Amino acid sequence: MVFVDDSKTDQVPRAGLGQLVALGAVFVPEDALGPYAADLAGLCAELGVPEGVELKWNPGRAAPQFWRGAGGRLRPALRRGMLELAADHGIRSAVVVWDRGHLDWPMRDRVEPAVLAYLYERIERFLAERDALGVVVADEPGHAGGSWLRAAKELTESGTPHVVPERVVLPILTAPSHLVPHLQLADLVAAATTAAVAGRPAGLELLEPLARLARRNEAGRIGGAGLVLWPPQLMDLHFWLFGERVYRRRGREHPLGPAAAPADRPGRIFQRTDGLGRTA
Repeated sequence: MVFVDDSKTDQVPRAGLGQLVALGAVFVPEDALGPYAADLAGLCAELGVPEGVELKWNPGRAAPQFWRGAGGRLRPALRRGMLELAADHGIRSAVVVWDRGHLDWPMRDRVEPAVLAYLYERIERFLAERDALGVVVADEPGHAGGSWLRAAKELTESGTPHVVPERVVLPILTAPSHLVPHLQLADLVAAATTAAVAGRPAGLELLEPLARLARRNEAGRIGGAGLVLWPPQLMDLHFWLFGERVYRRRGREHPLGPAAAPADRPGRIFQRTDGLGRTA
């Protein structure tokens, strides 16, 4: 079972980035569906989260009174606990993050379909690696739901130029996230990863459990497999986030960070700095 949710942030401390848009998936083995939900309920009880309260990265103004009165230590403990439980149950993840500061295409017409296609490719590839079939469940889209669902249906029928639709056996389904704890995990993974890319402390402090969850390629690297950054000029962030020194794209291996030649690719502003004050 694959659960999908989106994220977006304009709060971007990392110099050189603009608004970030993301879509994330968590891959839950069939035999982990019940155990993860049960362990998550146990974690909530341990931390004093009332039964039935939806677990969201940003509960918003309409959130239950509990979140408005929750202490500053509860959310970090809950977020880390959710991610660590997921990793312990063999759940894996993939997230696509699009920087509109580098490529400001129209959101609904171009960005959202492109991000969905990139994520769909990672879903098909992950299922192929596991020799598995999958069902994809997404959080109910908050806007333009009809167009989003049509794009999703086209993917499951026609695939992309790089992936044939073989492993996802149904059109992408939707469900309300407050009823599905695995969608709440997808919300956390997408939002925490987006926050880490943005350079926000709340996301950066979760890099370790996010790395445990992330899908990896045959060389054991997250870049391009468990985390896709677009456009490609952002590839050096894989060095600053996960310490990776090589990024493979279109059959070519690109040195990252301090290992990259100064003129390796124009526009790669993170070759020598992380945008947060650290330099190589």
